[in-house]
Amino acid sequence: MKLMKSVLAAAAVTLGLGATSPALSNEEGPILVVSGPLSWPFFAAVKKGFDDAAEIFEVDYQYIAVTDTSNMTSDYPRLLQQAISREPRMLLVGEFFPDGMDPLIKEATAAGIPVLIHNSGQTLWEGNGSIGFVGEDPYQMGYKAGQIQAEAGVTTGLCFNQVPGNPTVEERCNGYVAAMKEAGKETVYQTIGTGDATNPQAMTQAIKGSLQANPQIDGIYTLNAVPAMSALRAVDEVGRKGEIMVGTADLSNEALLAIKNGDLAFAMDQQPYLQGFMSIQIAHQYLNYGLHPIGHVKTGPLVIDSSNVEETLKVNKEHAGVRGAS
Repeated sequence: MKLMKSVLAAAAVTLGLGATSPALSNEEGPILVVSGPLSWPFFAAVKKGFDDAAEIFEVDYQYIAVTDTSNMTSDYPRLLQQAISREPRMLLVGEFFPDGMDPLIKEATAAGIPVLIHNSGQTLWEGNGSIGFVGEDPYQMGYKAGQIQAEAGVTTGLCFNQVPGNPTVEERCNGYVAAMKEAGKETVYQTIGTGDATNPQAMTQAIKGSLQANPQIDGIYTLNAVPAMSALRAVDEVGRKGEIMVGTADLSNEALLAIKNGDLAFAMDQQPYLQGFMSIQIAHQYLNYGLHPIGHVKTGPLVIDSSNVEETLKVNKEHAGVRGAS
């Protein structure tokens, strides 16, 4: 082992990484993951990816997330600060709220703690010293959704954002609006407080209000599977089932069954399992060999619709939670 460390240290100097390369420092510290709430099926799939990769690569890590989603904008910076204070060997971070989290990530990388961003922070990692990003291209997620709806004949689309302040979900709406605009279509942008991000009733009422105030809306794009179900209920409650095309980002078994039944047109899958699995794989390779991919490792968008929903349901039945659905 001592010989291997000496070889790696020499390789670090040869490659220009420097004798104090983060990849070779603080070998006694933990690998800490600051990621999303496990009460959301999506992040349960992210964690399953972390867990499976950790077992394969024999990596010990700790998963840190909020348990109360009503104060995420303040709780996540606090959790990240606590993680940094533990002087981890490496940090794997979902940068959900940049105003509070980005300055802390910059502090960590400046102190020599290697950071890899996953899920959220696609436009930020290069500026805060992180070694890369694993996750979707959020703009393309929304852009593809807008293309699908515009080509299907939607004239006015509603983009519903349940996590305002999160740059990833905001970029999905930006992409959606851009694709619709290019096709000569109109859009409506709606948000709801993050405290109601998992409150189906509140989201149903909010979307229902938009449909009543804007009867020209004939398409809805939601940014998570939970609000997708709220959108379907809102459409039904205003008596416009079959008239409004509803699509979403992310998966759930309920959303997949809605696609199979023809109620939901599509879901844009960012493959959360891969985000966790590949993050651990990259951390293992970086900490042991000083190797990592250069730039953004894309895990989405992958379109799930009537053409492939049966296979997706089959996979999730045989390998529960891998597709981010429950």
